[in-house]
Amino acid sequence: MKNLLRYLITSLVGAAIVIAIVCGYKIWEMDNVVSRMAILCDGFFAAGGVIFAFGLLLFASDRGAFDMLRFAAIMFINLFRKDVNKRKYKDYKEYSDARAAREKHSILYMVIVGAVFIVVAVIFLILYNCL
Repeated sequence: MKNLLRYLITSLVGAAIVIAIVCGYKIWEMDNVVSRMAILCDGFFAAGGVIFAFGLLLFASDRGAFDMLRFAAIMFINLFRKDVNKRKYKDYKEYSDARAAREKHSILYMVIVGAVFIVVAVIFLILYNCL
């Protein structure tokens, strides 16, 4: 149930992006089908690209790609503490070990939903080129 809810929420966000783009182009004022296909292709590709890229970015972050930047930000904030010796992590090794022990999240649902939106955009692109 929790997985289904993730897919549903991500799909609704993608649909909202598509609706915003389609309304921005004023698809209801278009008189030919070819321009409507182009607008739908743009909307679905933008939504799919955003969701897919955000999923890949979260995947990279969860696997430790930004750990050094995160540790540097923590150390910078610790410079302004009253008692510098009360910091949570003494060095990067301790921080890295604590991050490695943390549970990894499943971000695959974002990549799948983004890919589905991109496939729908490709279908509209094929229809646009055929008409």
